[in-house]
Amino acid sequence: MTVTQIAQNQQQRRIGEISRRTQGKPHVNPYGTPGMSLNGAGDYRNIVPVDENIAQRVKQIALDHMKNGYGVSDGEDISRVIRDYAMSLPPDQRLSASWTLNEIFHREAVRLGEYVHRQDPGWDWGKPFDTSILDGYRQGVDIEI
Repeated sequence: MTVTQIAQNQQQRRIGEISRRTQGKPHVNPYGTPGMSLNGAGDYRNIVPVDENIAQRVKQIALDHMKNGYGVSDGEDISRVIRDYAMSLPPDQRLSASWTLNEIFHREAVRLGEYVHRQDPGWDWGKPFDTSILDGYRQGVDIEI
């Protein structure tokens, strides 16, 4: 038996063992956020009610990205906030809640970008601008939460 065959054999045994252990349990997405259920996910792209405090926090992060990075960031902070909130929900609610928060964030970022561009028509994402123009900005999202 070759090394490749031995590795393949071991992998097949591990898959079989995992399959037996998880039989009858909800499928969990191995490629996304741990604990994110795909059972009955259907079209998860629905705006669903989310905690108002978390929605406000998401909007604040968008504003912080605009002030501190001129609309650009590595996204780690928003990902962490959305993931932590989603993991506090039952598995079957996590996908839609994550999608909703992502939509709130992106729509707020777009609104911020449009606001800055109206104040500074030459501005583009990532380019510095006078952040004091954001003092007159009012947060909002054109969707119901």
